[in-house]
Amino acid sequence: MIEALSRLFERKRVRIVIRQSPDWRETPYDELIAMSRAFCRSVGAATGFPENFIADIVRVWDATFPQPFFEVRAALKDIAMDNLAHVARVTRSTLSDSADARETLIVPIDDDDWLRRDLFAALRPHMQDDADGYVYGNVLCDSGVTLRRLDGGCYTNNYSVTAKFLAGGPDRLNRVYQHWDADAAFRQPSFRRVDVGLYLSATNKHPASAMKLKDGLGIEPPTAAQLRRLIEAYVDESARADLPPEAQWIASYRPLVRNVFAKLL
Repeated sequence: MIEALSRLFERKRVRIVIRQSPDWRETPYDELIAMSRAFCRSVGAATGFPENFIADIVRVWDATFPQPFFEVRAALKDIAMDNLAHVARVTRSTLSDSADARETLIVPIDDDDWLRRDLFAALRPHMQDDADGYVYGNVLCDSGVTLRRLDGGCYTNNYSVTAKFLAGGPDRLNRVYQHWDADAAFRQPSFRRVDVGLYLSATNKHPASAMKLKDGLGIEPPTAAQLRRLIEAYVDESARADLPPEAQWIASYRPLVRNVFAKLL
């Protein structure tokens, strides 16, 4: 009986669904470029990315820095996967493996972002039987560290949906897979949303992330000088950034990311 209760307590309760995440090291270069174009096409309407936005950056990046762009993405994924491996009671999967998820919570996330290790335990006191989803605080990790507003909606990874919500139809995970779609879904009158005032996720906007590159470069083809200035600013400013008390859980990861980019200079 004790063993059965122990197994019940230890069973996985959170499924982390990792978005576009190729094997950055083992996938052939041409395939990664093709994937980057497909990604830009798929999110172009929401982000404004031209089809060759990432491909153009990769070409200039690889001619400018000692470590290729896709190797940098691999190093950042390593850091994130180490974080996710320490989140308690989780299963990790891709979208195609998650359609029939039975875990209590399903959390979409990018492959360079982080979650607080006690995510499920922190959310558990706030859980409601009729909830469709939960929204919690997001730590924006740019050159500095910013606590996004708690009522600001769905960002990259600060939300989860319930197995009950997914059971409502085969397309439901697709409806919340990208955060802009999730934000729209969570704001529908019929959606039973619970807001949780805890900072449990972190969005990592480093100089190899698509949105950071767009913010820093615009959508015109980049130059080597522009990329170098962007990385130099990140390395300098991130070394001086303070962590709010609510974000202390990311303290061990921030220096690792900064070091990835410092090695390029």
